[in-house]
Amino acid sequence: MSAVAESIPATGFASRIPADEYHSLPGISISRLKELLRSPRHYRYRLQNPKTSAPMLLGTAAHCATLEPERFSREFVTWSRRSESGNLCPRKGQYWDAFVMENSGRTIITEDEMALAQAMASAVRGDALAMRYLESGEPEVSMRWQIAVDSETRACRGRADWITYIEGKPVVVGLKTARDCRPFPFGAAAYKLGYHLQWAFYFDGFVALTGNEPAMKEIVVESDAPHDVTVYDIPQDVIEQGRADYQALLRTLVQCEHENHWPGTAAGHELTFTLPTYAYEKMEDVGDLGLEV
Repeated sequence: MSAVAESIPATGFASRIPADEYHSLPGISISRLKELLRSPRHYRYRLQNPKTSAPMLLGTAAHCATLEPERFSREFVTWSRRSESGNLCPRKGQYWDAFVMENSGRTIITEDEMALAQAMASAVRGDALAMRYLESGEPEVSMRWQIAVDSETRACRGRADWITYIEGKPVVVGLKTARDCRPFPFGAAAYKLGYHLQWAFYFDGFVALTGNEPAMKEIVVESDAPHDVTVYDIPQDVIEQGRADYQALLRTLVQCEHENHWPGTAAGHELTFTLPTYAYEKMEDVGDLGLEV
């Protein structure tokens, strides 16, 4: 662990800690815990093999451009070398290797990714309702707290996108990029990605550290133009469901650790195959084949 990470209190808040320093901290994070939704085997694998993807990289760039624009130009750089025909050169070879070495410690993105991150940031910063929560406060706030799991106490950590106070009351603000920010499509995506677990986890962490219940707000910006922006208030019933779900995962984690047993999806059992529900609406068509339905 680095000197910066060691300086972060075991319980409490720390703002603007570099992401790699935060990720080196011990403790349970909700992003890793959610891997248990797939299976304990996937959790253990992902713990040792963190993944990155183009959407994740774009989301990180958009976050930085929106919440910490002064840091964005320092930490992100574009690969813009082009061939004689005007095409973007592939990210390999001697010129790429030299560029990587020259920009060691910075995140390399394409010109298109840079422009998209800045466009999304402009959309959020141009939205009056979103800026009500972002005009003051602190970005990228690392939180560390303790949580009881059965008879054990476990260290937890979280990284809130933004924390502010509105009329003296605390507000934990998240920023998400999405293909569609309308309530139903975003709600379905949020459930699939376990956002409700994250909201509950951060809510409980804030309460554990301060004794105060924060309002939970999520700013959602669409990744495609015109980059529509929606602000969601996260109600208590969603927090309660998220809490029940993440606490169940914590109990599963403790059991797997105690038994040193990390089963996969089937957990050693044969599974009965089933078609999706919508497929059965067409089953009447098989009557032409002389089959019984």
